[in-house]
Amino acid sequence: MMQKYSHEELNQILLSKKLNDFYVATIENREDILTDEEYEKIVKKGITFCCDDKDEVESLINTARNKAQEFSNDFASNLMQVVYSFSQIRYCAILTMIDEDVYDIGNNEFVDLKRNKVIHFDNLTTLYDESNARVRYFEPEEEPQITKRTVLIDVDDESIFLKYEKDHVNQEESDDLTSAFFTEVKGKPYTYKKN
Repeated sequence: MMQKYSHEELNQILLSKKLNDFYVATIENREDILTDEEYEKIVKKGITFCCDDKDEVESLINTARNKAQEFSNDFASNLMQVVYSFSQIRYCAILTMIDEDVYDIGNNEFVDLKRNKVIHFDNLTTLYDESNARVRYFEPEEEPQITKRTVLIDVDDESIFLKYEKDHVNQEESDDLTSAFFTEVKGKPYTYKKN
């Protein structure tokens, strides 16, 4: 996604939004996990070589073996990245719209919904209202993980959000509710196009 705004401009946009412009959502990656059958096929190398020449087959096998060794060496240091690419990753976020893009206020980044999907969402005001939550500036002195003045949601009781996160990050169903999320946020029927 292209960065259209400076950090300070984003802060001003976020600061001008009302609490009901923010949504608590569970995000899941769109990567498909291998089925047991697919995994067994890979492990058992169920690949058929169509070739009459025995020497050519042996050459292909040796080349594949050498390439596999190179691949293994190259990716040893990035093993966790490879593992995550086949994993189902979920996290809870507070989202809002900035123009036509979805912004994760807690992580200060736009959400790429071609790689992720919304599997659960509620308006933030179903958990909090103006009496116990607000949109405000945080300074690095207050929150060590931030490096510059940043707009975040300030809540009086984090346990409500933590319970919500625990309940929905561990939910069994993972229907793609991205289009429903956009329809809710935009206030009119909307179909999100993944391509």
